[in-house]
Amino acid sequence: MIEVYRGSDYFEAQLLKGLMEQDGLQVFLHGAALQGGLGEVPALGHLSITVNDADEMVAREIIQAFERGDYSLQEDEQ
Repeated sequence: MIEVYRGSDYFEAQLLKGLMEQDGLQVFLHGAALQGGLGEVPALGHLSITVNDADEMVAREIIQAFERGDYSLQEDEQ
C-alpha cells in the first residue's frame, strides 16, 4: 500500500476516494473517524488515502486531474 493523498479536507478526501473507486481502484481512507473527535482542535493533514502499489500512477493521475479542475461542473451542467 502506498499513500497518494494527505490533507485535512474531509469532503475532498471522500470525493477523491470516490473518483478512484469509480476507476476500479481499491482505496483506503485513513483518519476519517477522527473528524468528529477533533472539534475545535486544528489538526492538519490527518486524512490520508492509500492504494495498492500497482495503482499508484492511476491514483496520482486522478488527483492531478481533480486539481486541474477536470471534474468540475460546467455552467450548463449545473
